[in-house]
Amino acid sequence: MAFKWTDKQNTPLTTSIPSNRLRKSIKAAAIGSAIGLGTLMSSSAMALKTDFGMEYRATAFGVTSDAFDTGAAGTSDTDTGFGHLIRVKANFLDEDTGISVYTSIEMAGDRWVGDSHDASSPANPQAFNNGSRGDNVRLDLGYVQIPVGHTIFRVGRQATSYNNCFLVCDDRRDRVLMIQPLNKKTTLVALYDRRQDSTPFANQDNGDMTTLGITSKITDNWNAGLVWVQWMNNYEGMTPHPGGGAAPYVLNNVTLFSGYVSGGIGDVAKATVGFNYFTNGNVENGVDDQYFTDDAPSGYLRLEGDAGVLGWGLQYIMSKDGGLISPGFDTYSSLINNNPDSTASPTSMYRMGGTLGVKGYDEEVIAGKLTWNVTPKFAVTGAVGQLSVDNPTINADDDSMFYDLQFSYQVNKTLRTWLSVGMLEENKAGMLSSNSLVGPVPSAAFADDDVKAASLNMTVNF
Repeated sequence: MAFKWTDKQNTPLTTSIPSNRLRKSIKAAAIGSAIGLGTLMSSSAMALKTDFGMEYRATAFGVTSDAFDTGAAGTSDTDTGFGHLIRVKANFLDEDTGISVYTSIEMAGDRWVGDSHDASSPANPQAFNNGSRGDNVRLDLGYVQIPVGHTIFRVGRQATSYNNCFLVCDDRRDRVLMIQPLNKKTTLVALYDRRQDSTPFANQDNGDMTTLGITSKITDNWNAGLVWVQWMNNYEGMTPHPGGGAAPYVLNNVTLFSGYVSGGIGDVAKATVGFNYFTNGNVENGVDDQYFTDDAPSGYLRLEGDAGVLGWGLQYIMSKDGGLISPGFDTYSSLINNNPDSTASPTSMYRMGGTLGVKGYDEEVIAGKLTWNVTPKFAVTGAVGQLSVDNPTINADDDSMFYDLQFSYQVNKTLRTWLSVGMLEENKAGMLSSNSLVGPVPSAAFADDDVKAASLNMTVNF
């Protein structure tokens, strides 16, 4: 018989079935091994339960704009590329104690550069995971979960998303986490993150933070959540450090509140409103009011619903005074954000809400989308919207329309493919920021030409 494990979605992971002769050999060896192992295995070892899984993603992409052709020798207005991502996952549970360990390893996750890869100094800095680049095998997740009564503790490298990806999206954190249910509808969360610690005996570059949060089911149809985040006060003053040495972590002493309310409006739609509010930063750059030294709010209002085979969505998004919006937030445009931290999108060319508190830097998006579910597996989604930017650093403000189209096909429970094409019109106030697969763009300004991008994608999940 075949060897079989199941992952946490109970999806079979099965090897190929051996021939009859090989099966007999395996059976004989298994019987002999079982007799020997039976005398060695303790009861606690017998209680170990394992789950295995994997994720594969492949993408082919292209981006183009006259803004990319700077006139330098050998430059072009277009870039095309390919990339793939492979993650292998293994989880372990001791059924006697309830203690479990969760792991995920990135076997690959880079833009294709050809056959020559230098492991000691990677030839390819472009990657799906913007915090873990290069050709070496690297840790994606690795943490232990310990239940103590109804309380759960987690220690190690964990994945995190919050506020519908408005605050953080598919990020990885070195974290100590406590989850405490208060009752059947309300849960308290407390955690500590070490966001940066680059240089020993130089505390000014330490980026550590504490968080206290609560989520609650207000009614049968409405949910809410709120977190308070406080970055530690390891430094106050200018960056770079006047005395040299390690550069300060720029969010020292910053205070953040982030929350949301979400629920159904009858049978018509689901409404979600959320916000981020940053203030109290200690680090200054001497040029712009930045790093959240003053108040910096951002927020969104989203309405989504279904009408038969049609799905629809409307949303308003804003960032005032450099308020933060996660790069992974879904703006309905494949070119604006839509770029999760650890699974990059190659078509994301503009970062909304990424200036870290520049005073007077305001951005807004008004957008709508319509999805036609042609079959239960095949869908077509179109989106249109407007990006407005007021940029005090260059004394400019402008509006740009954007247009998006996506064709998505869920082949089966394991395989999904989709084609995405989009355009963002020229903007004299906006600055492009690109993504970790495309890499740095030749020019950030796109005042004189539209930006277009397309990608063909495939994912496999067991």
